[in-house]
Amino acid sequence: MRARCSDRAIDPLPARLPKDTFSRLAAFYAATYAALGIYMQFFPVWMHDVGGLTHREVTQAQTGQIFARTFAGPILSQRVDRNGRPTRMVVLLSLLSVFAFACFDLARGMWPMFWCCVLYGCIYPPLHSVLDNLAIESAREGGFRFTRLRAFGSLAFLVVIVIGGALLEQWPSSAVYGVLLVLMLVSWLFSLRLPVVVREPNVERRAPMAQMLTDKTFVLFFLANGLLQGSHGGYYSLSTLYWRTHGIEEGAAGLLWAEGVVSEIVLFFFAREWAERLRPTTLLWIGMCGAVVRWLLLATLTSPWAIASVNWLHAISFGVTYLGALQFLRLRVRPELQATAQGLLGAFSSGIGMAAGTMLAGYVYEFAPSGAFVAMAGLAMVGGLLAFFVRRPVDVFLRDENQRRTSANKDQTPANEQPPTAS
Repeated sequence: MRARCSDRAIDPLPARLPKDTFSRLAAFYAATYAALGIYMQFFPVWMHDVGGLTHREVTQAQTGQIFARTFAGPILSQRVDRNGRPTRMVVLLSLLSVFAFACFDLARGMWPMFWCCVLYGCIYPPLHSVLDNLAIESAREGGFRFTRLRAFGSLAFLVVIVIGGALLEQWPSSAVYGVLLVLMLVSWLFSLRLPVVVREPNVERRAPMAQMLTDKTFVLFFLANGLLQGSHGGYYSLSTLYWRTHGIEEGAAGLLWAEGVVSEIVLFFFAREWAERLRPTTLLWIGMCGAVVRWLLLATLTSPWAIASVNWLHAISFGVTYLGALQFLRLRVRPELQATAQGLLGAFSSGIGMAAGTMLAGYVYEFAPSGAFVAMAGLAMVGGLLAFFVRRPVDVFLRDENQRRTSANKDQTPANEQPPTAS
């Protein structure tokens, strides 16, 4: 398979999306990312206090979810490419997520919790890759920017972290389960109003996943992005603990986390236009530089104000890397493989890469706590190095882009698309 877009553009049916497509998608993004925020930040507390797990067992149980999503995500995304119905998959996974999460209420102890995490990991995390694919197609058809849509998810994530943290200081930790269950039910209800996108199914004899995983370019890209995003694993799992040893309370740590999310929202709302004009590997390298600087500074800074002065780099280390990955998929992946590519992107970044980053940082943290951040910087540098090997020569890049844009103009051209530069 050639590592560039084919000449055939996506042709979704029906031809015209509802006028309120943006608001429907934004509502679902807000609901599902609110649930994600509660799950990531507060559900481990429920697993410890109510589920009866030790801190180490909580980490071990959640490892089951990481590995489950690594395998289930690409398989479900490939199914979307095969049947051409991303909306149907999002609705189905939203409903199944409610039932999968409900199983946690019956589980007590390490192994029941572990298998609940595996079941949940097979259903809920893959939902986001399919959702992104649906939203990107809808944004292309509707003439709005996907990143502004995605920012509603980040905003909801931020709000529940801040408000949820304040409420859970007064409520018992057992309330986390009920809040999450309600948010998942709301997400499913909102999924019923998502725009219906139906596209031509991929009927090629060779499976989409096999096509991508046997292409060296795509494998190197997935590994590069996975290591860049995986370098955040230590930050997500250990930063609050590390800061607490230096006298920073949980409330202040939550505000530092919120700062990073705010910077991400600002990037998604205002910086997409310039990002679209850069080559994907350029964006990945910018993300690598931001990650390396961020992790090395956090290894030396212990004052809340000093940390706040650099934590806005989350917009670069995460946000610009994320935009680079989306740009790569948009420019280099054929339309009939886009959903599978999204699934593999999630598997390598939130699965393999995040697991590698978390385990590496956890191992180093036992011997030298600040060294965990240095290790994350090293991981990001390796990811940036791998990105070098998927960068096309300038003449090949410009030739392929001119062909792609000429083909797109014959059928449909997004009103907001900017031609990439050779940067």
